[in-house]
Amino acid sequence: MILLLIQAALFFVVVGLLIGALLVDRSGVHGRDYLVFEERAVLSQRLTVAAFVLVIVEFLVGTPLLGAILAILAILWTLWWLPAEHRRFDVAVQSVFEAPPEAVAAVMFDISEQPRWMDSIVRTVLETPGLLRKGSVIRQTLRVSGQDLIAKLVVVDLVPYERLVLQVIVRHAELFDHFEVQPDPRGSLVTYSGRHQLSRLNAVLTGWRLPALRRSFAARRTANLERLRSIVHPAPIARRA
Repeated sequence: MILLLIQAALFFVVVGLLIGALLVDRSGVHGRDYLVFEERAVLSQRLTVAAFVLVIVEFLVGTPLLGAILAILAILWTLWWLPAEHRRFDVAVQSVFEAPPEAVAAVMFDISEQPRWMDSIVRTVLETPGLLRKGSVIRQTLRVSGQDLIAKLVVVDLVPYERLVLQVIVRHAELFDHFEVQPDPRGSLVTYSGRHQLSRLNAVLTGWRLPALRRSFAARRTANLERLRSIVHPAPIARRA
């Protein structure tokens, strides 16, 4: 009887934690600040992890052997994601544009042009006075699940008409965007890449999705480059007969 009461109590606590995680996660999307969105996502992940821990405890109470197996698997899975290199992945796409590097870079490195060719970006504004340079801070409005979030980025590296590296200012992960233009016999070799490092909590919960994330990010970057291509050298307007 006592065992059943303990299992029932654990079950209701797990349900409460999962509902709380869902509500916290949804509340983050309805905010405006990307850092607040990130903090609430982390809180949601903590509640979810706590729920999974209690599920394992419930199995340990009811079926100790199965609970022990689940606990060992959970510990091994968590340990795998502790090294940063296991949580980090790079995605890069390249394309050749039939345009000189200066023409491509003039659009690609102009942050005010980003909403025209980068998916989910609504507005980009340079907060630091003066021209874009290393250390400049950029305010970017992103559309996530139909809501606009404001994120800030810093220019990590800038070589005019050649390379631009941006880092998203976050607390629990690492996000970089790398834009590069190089001369090519056919015009310009354009590279759009990014480095993403998940937080430990995020990796524990969603690390199994890394291959799908890589494919999704690569597809989005490829589509972005095609939009950039149409801006750099738009298709000629057909003449009427």
